[in-house]
Amino acid sequence: MRLTVYTDYTLRVMMYLAVAWPTGRVATIDEIAGAYDISRNHLTKIVHELGLNGFIATTRGRAGGAMLARAPNEISIGDIVRMAEKDFAVVACHDTAVPHGCQIFAACNLKRVLARAVDAFMAELDGMTLQDAITVPTVAASLLGMSTQERPVRVVRSRAALPPPEASAKRSLRAAKAR
Repeated sequence: MRLTVYTDYTLRVMMYLAVAWPTGRVATIDEIAGAYDISRNHLTKIVHELGLNGFIATTRGRAGGAMLARAPNEISIGDIVRMAEKDFAVVACHDTAVPHGCQIFAACNLKRVLARAVDAFMAELDGMTLQDAITVPTVAASLLGMSTQERPVRVVRSRAALPPPEASAKRSLRAAKAR
């Protein structure tokens, strides 16, 4: 089984964004295209589809770009491949939309084995997250020519880290009295 170039590029985009994730930065299509030496036009379609399917969040404008919509450890490689690959038919008889003309189709057990093989392949991909796909993120960032200190756009604060509202109000009152 061979994945399409479209799927390969889709995985590369997602891995690039996974490497950028810890810094909270957005990446532009031009930046990703330059890092992988891939056509910008191909990546535009891929980024659009990834956004439509909820894998990434995109923003337009001067400071715009793309970033993962969820943490890399929450995104399965299998889910990405399913989105990108439109055809998992290993042989023609697996594709029900196309006549195959096989004389022994009704007696063939090979189609079941091949279907199980595809299922096993996808199960392996389902067991790997986007985070798992990158062995050493700092090395990947270096190889992709990424700075690890870019403009952060995502500020994540846990509710537990915030002081209770009454403590915040008391602090504000004390600050006002001190002036």
